[in-house]
Amino acid sequence: MTRIFAASTLYGAMTVAAAIDAGQLGQDDRERILLVCNNVDIPEVATPLHRMPGAAAVLARFHRVVYWNDLIYPFHPALWAPRDEDAPLWRTVMGEKMGIRPGPLELVVESIQVKPAQTLCKIFSDATLAVYADGVMSYGPTRNDLPRPIHGRIEQVLYLDLVPTLLPMLLTEYGIPSQPVHTGAVLKLMAELTEECRPLLDRVIPPQLAERGPQTALLLGQYLSPLGILTEEEEEDLHRRMFEHAVRLGHTSVVFKPHPSAPSSLSDALAEAAREAGVPFLVLDLPVLAETVFAYLRPRQVIGCFSTGLFTARALYGIPVAQIGALEVVRRMRPYANSNRIPATLTHALVPDLDVPTAAPADRILDVEYIRTEVTPYVQAVGYCMQPKRYAFLRPVAQEYIAAAVDQWEGRPELAMHFNERTRTRLELPGPRTWKWRRGLGWTLRSTGERSEPDEVPFTDITMSGFASLVEAKDDRGILEVGARLLTEHENLDLLIGMAQAHIRRKETEQARRRIERAIQISADSGRALVWLRIAETAAKLGRHGDDLRRQAGRQALSINPASPAAQRLVKNGRLGRR
Repeated sequence: MTRIFAASTLYGAMTVAAAIDAGQLGQDDRERILLVCNNVDIPEVATPLHRMPGAAAVLARFHRVVYWNDLIYPFHPALWAPRDEDAPLWRTVMGEKMGIRPGPLELVVESIQVKPAQTLCKIFSDATLAVYADGVMSYGPTRNDLPRPIHGRIEQVLYLDLVPTLLPMLLTEYGIPSQPVHTGAVLKLMAELTEECRPLLDRVIPPQLAERGPQTALLLGQYLSPLGILTEEEEEDLHRRMFEHAVRLGHTSVVFKPHPSAPSSLSDALAEAAREAGVPFLVLDLPVLAETVFAYLRPRQVIGCFSTGLFTARALYGIPVAQIGALEVVRRMRPYANSNRIPATLTHALVPDLDVPTAAPADRILDVEYIRTEVTPYVQAVGYCMQPKRYAFLRPVAQEYIAAAVDQWEGRPELAMHFNERTRTRLELPGPRTWKWRRGLGWTLRSTGERSEPDEVPFTDITMSGFASLVEAKDDRGILEVGARLLTEHENLDLLIGMAQAHIRRKETEQARRRIERAIQISADSGRALVWLRIAETAAKLGRHGDDLRRQAGRQALSINPASPAAQRLVKNGRLGRR
């Protein structure tokens, strides 16, 4: 019998290799082929996993390695699939090219919802299937419907047990069981990877910094701006905040591990901030797993946004972790069913937020009782809202959880983000009674269960979430009405900027200037370049009437980040230029 393991990352290949070691994938007499799929945008300039440092330890678990990109060249693995009528022909061709022996065949794949996994399932239609999960995304719902010829052949889902007692939602709609890869096998294999990478890390990490491991903060970069979740400058600001918090917490050195596909400019800005602060700093831009750095450096703390690395650091290595920006990612997540919603949700629920002064000092990733009683129904409720048709069996869980959480609505802003008015109305879910604004009728106390007539204008929550929805819709009157109500309770930058933009669209120059001037006043102590860029960009929309405010805010942004092209443009000419 032959078993083919398709993998696109070393992390994924490590997962199935550990499962092999643990005896979770059948008998040892089966031939094991590692099918490497390089799915990055430009595979020709990226290092495939079987050529990365540390790969030898993983490759030792397989009899042969086949590079899928070479087999289908010049097509891209994430794009190519044969026509249905040609699949039997390709089965013969690929069987010969890969040297597959006659007999039973099993295929182990990741990301079953997309290519190349679906391509492989179509070609090898005679194979039984197993799916393994690459990271915490498996705790969320399946993205797409699977055809019966595929999901009917899947026997199990393998995953890393990074959130104790929480079970993956992936493929549960088809009744497919899941089992965690044995943690002991994972740690043993990761130790082998670390030893293989040790000579490289010894060369790159200065000895004096390596000795400071117990006083070092390790920052994990992600791939947020290319995905459209944040802008490049917002991601740059996110990394800067990670660094600033690390220094405030007393870490004497900082190591930044960028995402392999992230722009280098993000690392450059962080290095400049470290030089200004006089803190020993290193950008570890190496094609090695973050887990090897955890084991090698043993940092005092790992800080990220919502990376899987936060969970492996805490659950597998016992390293304290913290996050910055997870709630902002939840607020900005588009579309609603984006697969990153669950990882960001778990991070915000379980990992301390350094931007919130009242955050608990200890994380809750290993708090089994809290995960079982609070996080599990919470994640299932969010998952239901993401895919309500596919996960209709979770509707009672969602109804019960949201109804019980009504009293927490004001203290937990994430509830209004996940279970907003539009989502609750569409799915007929319970919700809080809140003051809402309706055009022409003013303020009304209304609950989700009170249905509107078809011709009625929708109501809006008098919350920051409701205000954000008005800003997205550019409902200027609603923005000003709701914003004025919220300003009486709490004055913040989002309100002032949103209202200033509404005034600008209504050609109310003086009112817009007053909002921008107030935004400058309340931001006087802010050390975040992004704050001043937002103010300067809004002032630029006033044209010559906002030139002085635009330059003032632009200079503040430039003083914080002298390398920012946007700040330079705003100080010189204004983002919108001259009309």
